[in-house]
This record gives sequence, C-alpha cells and structure tokens, in this order.
Amino acid sequence: MAQAELHSLELMFVLEKTGSIKSDLRTRTDTMKEKVYEKYAWVLLFVIGALILVGGVPHSLGINTDPETVERLIRMTLTEFQNSNPAFFYLYMFYFRFGGLSDIGVAFFIMAISLTAYRRGERWAWYAMWFVPAFFIGSAAITVSSITMGAESSLSLLLPITVFAVLGLLGLLLPVRKFFPEKR
Repeated sequence: MAQAELHSLELMFVLEKTGSIKSDLRTRTDTMKEKVYEKYAWVLLFVIGALILVGGVPHSLGINTDPETVERLIRMTLTEFQNSNPAFFYLYMFYFRFGGLSDIGVAFFIMAISLTAYRRGERWAWYAMWFVPAFFIGSAAITVSSITMGAESSLSLLLPITVFAVLGLLGLLLPVRKFFPEKR
C-alpha cells in the first residue's frame, strides 16, 4: 500500500514538474471563475447569425421583405419597374437573390463559429468574429451616405443596423479576458 502511494506521489511530482497537472488545474479554476457575461457572450453573436439567416432565406427566394425602401429609392413600384424595364428588373432580382444566398452563408459561419470555437475561447475565433461589427458599421456608413444623397428611405434601416453593430461589439468585448487572460 505504501509503495503504491509513494509511486502515485512520484508520478504527481513528475506531472506537476512538466506542467500537465498545473495547467489542467488552472483551466478548471479559470472556468469556475468565468463570469456569466463572459461565458454566454457567444449567444449574442449566435443570435445575430440566426437573425441574418431568417432575413436571408426570403431574399434568396426573391421575396422582398421591405419593398417600400426599394420603391422610394427608384421612385416607382416594383411592378412598374418590372414593366418599364424587364431586363434591368431581372438583373436587380438576380443580385437580390444572390445577396440573400450570401446572407445565408455568412449567417451559417457566424452561427457555427460562435457555437463552437468562440464558445470554447479560441483566439482565432475572436479575431474572425470582428467581421460582425465591422460589417454592420460599414452598412451604417453606407446607409448614412445614401441618406445624405437624398435617399431618406434608408433611414428605417439605420436603427437595426446600429443595434446589430452594438450587440456584435458587446459579444466581442464582454469576454475579452476569456481570450486574453492576464499572465500570472
């Protein structure tokens, strides 16, 4: 019995010296100390991805969920647009549907990364997810510039774009210590 205990203590000493046990204990205690907002910040990014997916599906099918904005920009109804210039209308629908398809693709990656690597605290995922607020900040800039050019109809888009940008920033900045822990 004493021989087995001695062997066990020697093994623990060797493992502790190599750092295996120490790093395992450190990650366990760090996980236990993890704040709720650090642990669940990935949900904010996942929800943004899910909402993009919900918006992208009808677009990829050619369903315009906000035709009023387009109609105010082109100063005619979509039916009038289709009748006046069918070729250009079909080009518009082509790009509109591909935009929806790209929304679905982006949503899939946001949801997959946030659910897996980001949730686990892998640093590459934190860097990759900066795409989310950058995309919405860029969208806000385009919206503001279109408003200054006389397309006041785009104003309705500014609030949701800003909310998504803020939520994306919160999802990245709340768990920053999870991705960049203080050195001990």
